[in-house]
Amino acid sequence: MIKNINVDKVIPLILLTSFYGITAQVKISNSSGTINTESVLHLESTPNDKGLLLTRITLQATNLAAPLASHSAGMIVYNTATAGTSPNNVTPGLYYNNGTAWVKLSTKKPQVGDIKNGFQSADHNGWYLLNGRTVSTLAVNPRARASALGFSVVLPDATDRYLKNTSGSDNIGTASGSDTFTLAQANLPNVTFTGTTNTTGSHTHTYTDNPANSVTNGVAAGTNNPVSDAASVNDTTFSSGAHTHSLSFTLGSSQAVSLKPDNIITNVFIYLGN
Repeated sequence: MIKNINVDKVIPLILLTSFYGITAQVKISNSSGTINTESVLHLESTPNDKGLLLTRITLQATNLAAPLASHSAGMIVYNTATAGTSPNNVTPGLYYNNGTAWVKLSTKKPQVGDIKNGFQSADHNGWYLLNGRTVSTLAVNPRARASALGFSVVLPDATDRYLKNTSGSDNIGTASGSDTFTLAQANLPNVTFTGTTNTTGSHTHTYTDNPANSVTNGVAAGTNNPVSDAASVNDTTFSSGAHTHSLSFTLGSSQAVSLKPDNIITNVFIYLGN
């Protein structure tokens, strides 16, 4: 059985249902219409300008059922109080009960200073492109928030850079590092090169002398004859044949090594709000 209840008949219906149980879909509306058969209770207003006002209570803490007698899974209320201590504190808003505690219904909002990657090309919804711009070009509120984060002059420039967690000794927002490196001698393995050259450069020296006890140009030989070389002679050749060996190696051109892994290009934004 489907029951369609007009608003002006709600009170009589309440009185009626005090004596009889109802096992059907119920629609509460200020006009007639089709009831959604998948619902237990169907609320509707015409011309759709009314809302559902939930029970408003004052919760004490998320881990306390009060003012209810006990936790009841599925219970939904609107809390009007600000009470309790962290992490069980409550603030005004919608809460549901999971059977052991109250859980606030809320959407996750970005916090000032949050960073994200995105394919957007410009500022949007409180997110500002990290392109090294001057902070004074921002609107008043975002400018104040940027200054509170430590960026009072310019925003960081994330162009062609990766994000790195701080080591504790560096400054937040500082651009550092390099996308290439060049090997130095200290980076090379500790090795010793040895080698042996071939045996080369063998040579002789010659000279011409008059034979001993010979007749030169018809002059008789003799020890006292100036044209005779019968006397003992000590001769020394000139120093010759001194040489060196040189070695050559084919080296590189000191081209820097790239550190960039495969990647997809995005923009980087910081949340400063509106």
